[in-house]
Amino acid sequence: MEQIQYHIKCRKGDVNRAVLLPGDPARATYIAQNFFSNPCQVSENREFRIFNGIYEGFPLAVCSTGIGCMSSAVAIEELVNVGSKYFIRVGTAGSLQAGIKPGEIVIATGAVRGDGASREYIHPSYPAVADFSVLGALRKRAEREKVPYHLGIIRSHDAFYMESPFAFGDFKKRIQIWVEAGVLAIENESSTLFVVGSLRKAQVGSILVIAGSLATGEEANYEEIRESVDMAIKIAAGALVDLLKGESES
Repeated sequence: MEQIQYHIKCRKGDVNRAVLLPGDPARATYIAQNFFSNPCQVSENREFRIFNGIYEGFPLAVCSTGIGCMSSAVAIEELVNVGSKYFIRVGTAGSLQAGIKPGEIVIATGAVRGDGASREYIHPSYPAVADFSVLGALRKRAEREKVPYHLGIIRSHDAFYMESPFAFGDFKKRIQIWVEAGVLAIENESSTLFVVGSLRKAQVGSILVIAGSLATGEEANYEEIRESVDMAIKIAAGALVDLLKGESES
């Protein structure tokens, strides 16, 4: 019998090959119940809640990663171990640019590695970039749905209470370097997912909904951005389907 993974409590073949990666376990349940047909919970342990299901006739999975890069690294490592290959983070972020408003969608091309987890894997000069095929699939699905999106570099970091509207001290001074560099948004997981995915020969992308703006102070609650979150989930799930289709046709 294949060894069970220490944190996600799954064995080889338990989880489908294409996986949505929200942070919040409740969002994993929401995705399974509202977007998958025939959803089936596979496991739940700590912050990791996993479901399999069907979307547009193809087998997908969803696994929550919890908050931050360390737990995200655990999730993708163990999911790869059990046979998953395609991953798309679907989550929320804070805008760093005044022209990117709450409710708008960002598709990340790469991430500033402000986290500590990815540095444990490889030198900081190694880039954190989205997989080209996943990036293309996300863009095509967004365009098919006629959903406008921002495309570019984001920043991932570990300390929410240092670079957010809830931060201690002068957070605007701390983020100014990234604002001036044209970084679109800030969140807590994508950089490590990109790095670990690349090192493990998995294919990883990230689509984010802006929940608030660090540039202007605009905020939105979950109900106000729910429609955008639903659309981001739809785009991500559809992109995974297109990747699986491409695999079966090659």
